Amino acid sequence: MSAPRSPQPPVVAPNRGLQGTRVTTRTTCRICGSDRLTLLVDYGDMPLAGGFLTRDELAYQTAFPLRLARCAECTLMQILDVVPPADIFTQYSYVSSTTRTLIDHFAEMGREIVAAERAAGRLVVEFGCNDGILVRPMRDAGARVVGVDPSDVALRASVEGGWPLVQAYFDQTTAARVKAEHGPARIVTGNNVFAHVDDLHAIVRGVTTLLEEDGVFIFEVQYQGDLLALVQYDTVYHEHTCYHSLTALARLLDGHGLRIVDVKRIPIHAGSIRVTAARANTPRRPAPVVAEMLEAERAWKVDRFGEQVEARRQSLRHLVTDLRVAGRRVVGYGAAGRSTILLNFCGLGPDLVEYVLDMSPLRSGKYVPGVSIPIVPPEAFHANPPDYAIMTAWNYEPEVVRKEQAFLSGGGRFIVPLPEVRIVGAV
Repeated sequence: MSAPRSPQPPVVAPNRGLQGTRVTTRTTCRICGSDRLTLLVDYGDMPLAGGFLTRDELAYQTAFPLRLARCAECTLMQILDVVPPADIFTQYSYVSSTTRTLIDHFAEMGREIVAAERAAGRLVVEFGCNDGILVRPMRDAGARVVGVDPSDVALRASVEGGWPLVQAYFDQTTAARVKAEHGPARIVTGNNVFAHVDDLHAIVRGVTTLLEEDGVFIFEVQYQGDLLALVQYDTVYHEHTCYHSLTALARLLDGHGLRIVDVKRIPIHAGSIRVTAARANTPRRPAPVVAEMLEAERAWKVDRFGEQVEARRQSLRHLVTDLRVAGRRVVGYGAAGRSTILLNFCGLGPDLVEYVLDMSPLRSGKYVPGVSIPIVPPEAFHANPPDYAIMTAWNYEPEVVRKEQAFLSGGGRFIVPLPEVRIVGAV
């Protein structure tokens, strides 16, 4: 194995998207700097997964190359084609609190980490706080909270919820600002943020700047092990630059004087991990599960992942096409980033999928980019139920099935696309 190298800047590739946008192509790993990047899946040109469109915007659609690779040195899975964050997040419409599963998950997490770290009355900072879904329960548990997030979603939520927000991307400069205004943090947390960041080292430098000497960094990421096991090709998009293993995270944190002291498998987002890290000189000893997970990751096999993706892609495409030929009505259930990639990658346009239902009023009335399928509110789905609904939000299957018992009892069926294509009807 070659010696690790410092991360190198990406190579600029020709612009292929928004006017003025410079799409860049990574040739080295975001964590270790190795150039040993193995291509796993080439998606072709894909739209921005969260870029839901108004009717007027349909004539001005854009797409960008999307390729998934894996580092042979540190095992980080990552996309090679990078769109500037300003083009992705300026009109970011994702709101965490529209899903009961997430509300319950972060309510429990907030109570748990404040109690475990004795953070009542102490400063807790969450970067990527979105609409405050975790900030609120941490505040309710007695912590002094500050959110950091560049989006207007976060700004509106902070004003309405009465909690302080620094509207900025989290890095060393922002961390120093928060520390100067509020003091050092007992806990720094950021959940599902590492996936969205091209410069992971900037985030960790911010964490080390802000933490108390005996503070902890607690964060959640989608777990590469579950992505591989469940063949989650639909979670790969430009907004998600990285897909983490514990091995890769340990490499990243070690380089900044932090070490992993605990890790927990959690089911959220179809498989994630919650990692606790502290300064390397901490008296805390790593929990046994850390070494156990690192050892288990050495046995992973990734050589057939691309083949598995293609098999599931073709299976879904053939099923939906056959249903439409038979005269069945088919819609989508859930307009999130996963749905954009799944529908575009599988070639499921408005000739096959009538509309996509979504609970968020921020998306209702818009269109899924690329395939230009309209997004409708739940009322449209319930007023005239289709024959089949592709559960594009399949990672929330138990919640969706509980919520839509009337649809199933009336003869409707869900098509669950992953980890294997299957049909779910009334029990």
